[in-house]
Amino acid sequence: MDEKQPDIKVHSTAIISDGAKIGKGTIIWAYVQVMDGAEIGENCMLGNGVFIDRGVRIGNNVKIHNKSSIYNGTIIEDNVFIGPHTCFINDKYPRHDTTRDLQGIFWRVGKDSSIGANVTVLSDVNVGSNVTIGAGSVVTKNVPNNSICYGNPAVARESGR
Repeated sequence: MDEKQPDIKVHSTAIISDGAKIGKGTIIWAYVQVMDGAEIGENCMLGNGVFIDRGVRIGNNVKIHNKSSIYNGTIIEDNVFIGPHTCFINDKYPRHDTTRDLQGIFWRVGKDSSIGANVTVLSDVNVGSNVTIGAGSVVTKNVPNNSICYGNPAVARESGR
């Protein structure tokens, strides 16, 4: 339990930067790292080994399962499920000798979406609301609202919901 915020539960092995904001009712499990400037809403759950980068914004009632990584520039809206080992990356062309300036650049996952295990979402890709992304998918393009998306590269299909 975090002594500074008694209304959240933080495992003793988690590392929460002083500059991070965590909403009430949130549970943070073992070996989680939350960086400065990250904002996590109310009633969220961060599973074992989750990494939340600086500047990430997470809404209310979001479940992020074990070993997922959410990098700078990502906004996750309310009521989203993120399966284990999912990665939201922030650099399409990573190199050791460059740094991407992400000031004021954000992409998002819309409310009520579900993302399966082992999904990779590339930078600058927006996932709409009420979307389901199948396990193991690599999302390289924007995904429209109310669709099901799967494959490598992932292809969006109408869900009929």
